[in-house]
Amino acid sequence: MKRFLLLAVAALAASACDDDPQPPDNPDSGMPAVCSNAPNVPENLSSCQPAETDYRPREPEANEAASDKWTACISDDNTYHPIDPNISTVARVAAFEEIATQLWRNGKVPTQTDFVSALDKYTQPEGLASRVQRREDYHYPPAPGGAQCRNAGVPETAPDRCVGPAKLLPILNDAFTRGGQGEAPRLHAARIEAALLWFLYISAYSEVNTCTTTPKDCDSAWAYYTGGTERCAPKGLAGYVQAVAPQTHERAYDATLAVRCWRNLDNETGAAANTALRDQALVQLDRATVRGVAIVLRERFAQLSQGSAEEQQARMAFIQTLAPFLDREARVRNASHADTLKAQAAKATAAEVDAAAATAALDALFSCP
Repeated sequence: MKRFLLLAVAALAASACDDDPQPPDNPDSGMPAVCSNAPNVPENLSSCQPAETDYRPREPEANEAASDKWTACISDDNTYHPIDPNISTVARVAAFEEIATQLWRNGKVPTQTDFVSALDKYTQPEGLASRVQRREDYHYPPAPGGAQCRNAGVPETAPDRCVGPAKLLPILNDAFTRGGQGEAPRLHAARIEAALLWFLYISAYSEVNTCTTTPKDCDSAWAYYTGGTERCAPKGLAGYVQAVAPQTHERAYDATLAVRCWRNLDNETGAAANTALRDQALVQLDRATVRGVAIVLRERFAQLSQGSAEEQQARMAFIQTLAPFLDREARVRNASHADTLKAQAAKATAAEVDAAAATAALDALFSCP
């Protein structure tokens, strides 16, 4: 059954963007196309049409033409409905927000005490650190023998798959330690920021995969991107993306609802069987969220020459932490542009970076969500 019966309900539903919403792209959909309170950031996606198979909850009728697989589902009211109301990931993203306030937000120069307090938030039981220590990147093959990345010795055998313990954890441990000792506080705060942003991105992707057998992990995927918020009040990674690329955020939020729609249609209380539909939603999510991360990185390149030497060093530390994680996806898309990005991120100082070349490479690599 298609979703025509839900359109009337959707038109009456209270949207997350109900604060004087702008007119929707399709006035018959009843869904605001853009959050009215989104930052006034230019972003022209007129040449970036959604894929035919994308789930489009802001334009429900579009799914009719897109794919027979997107039948009526729980997400059709443009709202995320948790499978399990107790989403522990929300607290982890809240901890990220608190760490951001203490270490880097609003141009802050953190003190040693700030680093100690932020470390306490990072290492809360079942908090961020507990998940960094076991985070896997499903873009890569499993560890040898299907071993879990949290097991002793495994991260060294599969460092790309075991991205959390093998790559993110050493960066975070070193930055918290050195910042806590009073060494280059802005620089180490920027390293923590970049590492945690990548953790949030890759966690959303990973949780969709594990949601195949553990339904509530779809809730975690949504929360790792949004912080467990409505579309127009994002936190965590979604807050970053909305600030620099609001239309990309809209597409990414659409994709989180695609994930929920898939699971609603696919044995929501047990193991999923329709992995083709899962992968359809997963591709939609990854395409939008990885562009969001790339645009955040682009902003740091564009701002690299601004401010004091200390601020420039911090931006360079952010770039040198985040850019290597984007290399796999960049290289899949275009090796030449990936080489340009890698070379600019590897420069020893901010003064040596050709920011125009780096931003042009990112624009070419990640042009559409």
